[in-house]
Amino acid sequence: MSWRKKVVGNTPKVELHSITTLVAGTYKTGKTRLWKEVTELHYDNPKEETLLLAWEPGFETWELEENVLPIFEEGSDEDAYKQWEFFKKEVVPGLVQEAKEGKKVKLIGFDTVDRCIDAATAWLLKDRAKKYGVRQIASLQELTEVSKGAENGYTALYDEMKKPIDSLKAVKYGIMGLAWTKEKETTLYNGMKYNSVELMMHQTGRKIFESQASLICCLFNEVVVTDKAGNEVSENIKTKTGKEKGHNFHETRTVMVFRPTEYISIAGGRYTDLPEDPVEYSAENFLKVFEDAVKGQLKKTTKSFEELKVEQEAERNEQAKEVAVRIEESKEKQVSPDDLKSKIATAMQRFDYNQRKDLIGPKFLELLGDLDYRKSDNTTKLAEVLKFIEELKA
Repeated sequence: MSWRKKVVGNTPKVELHSITTLVAGTYKTGKTRLWKEVTELHYDNPKEETLLLAWEPGFETWELEENVLPIFEEGSDEDAYKQWEFFKKEVVPGLVQEAKEGKKVKLIGFDTVDRCIDAATAWLLKDRAKKYGVRQIASLQELTEVSKGAENGYTALYDEMKKPIDSLKAVKYGIMGLAWTKEKETTLYNGMKYNSVELMMHQTGRKIFESQASLICCLFNEVVVTDKAGNEVSENIKTKTGKEKGHNFHETRTVMVFRPTEYISIAGGRYTDLPEDPVEYSAENFLKVFEDAVKGQLKKTTKSFEELKVEQEAERNEQAKEVAVRIEESKEKQVSPDDLKSKIATAMQRFDYNQRKDLIGPKFLELLGDLDYRKSDNTTKLAEVLKFIEELKA
């Protein structure tokens, strides 16, 4: 009955950084602006409590404090893999370390998650090209072909991205992803077609970001047709012959959609009290929707919103430290394939060509199935090879 001790209750979290949020919209709808204004309104010290990971230069027209990390500068389109390498090898371990020591950053923004996915894809394809001994792999589909079915490109990308992002969530960083949308035509089983606003990213990206979001807000440019005086009209102009024609005036305003509509599919979340109608775009309205949604879930607690904030923040910080310690201890015990390959290369320097061919080569074939040990990522087998070489007399 020991599992009974692990059964817990749950009180909805009341801080924005306690959940994963997704803000989606087409180009220039105000995603980065919303991040800036929401964080400046919600946090007492946004300079220290928030961090924007910029995978593209969309922030450059906004005045922001020293809380932007321009990851896109780590590599251009040709070597975009360096962006992901920097993120997973430098940024994530650094943030985990800060969580262990007492973190200041609470909310991390991804601007945009689409470009983040591009960087991770570039890294994966470069890594697998090296692994399979080819000059270049052009796409995730091609990765499946090059590996002869040993790997599915999209599954490999999911696994690659999930681990570092899950590490950030595990040490209690909140995530707000900014994403692009597009209009998509869908055909139903009966042949009927309809258009809808969806995320631009592929299904694997949606598994990583959309499926984990507790609140999804779609920024949408709503058009209102008016007459010359600026009054909204609901009917088209008709000529003397009865033919309809368009008006000459209209207004466009950006609204925030928090529930799916007949046209907008990418909206919603895990809250019941979300507005049915579009909400006027503003940081104040965004935070009000979030707060109202959380309050709508609080049915039994007698504690105030502010009391819950203080209590939950202390709990999050303590949990973050504990998890960060476990992550670092786990990493210390792990040896990466690259580390083992480097040690194998060093150990082999004691032997000449014939010794490598006659003594070491057969062991490579026996354990790795290939004479080129650099193609393997099997840490167990690589460790056996290293032990064999180190014990071998030159």
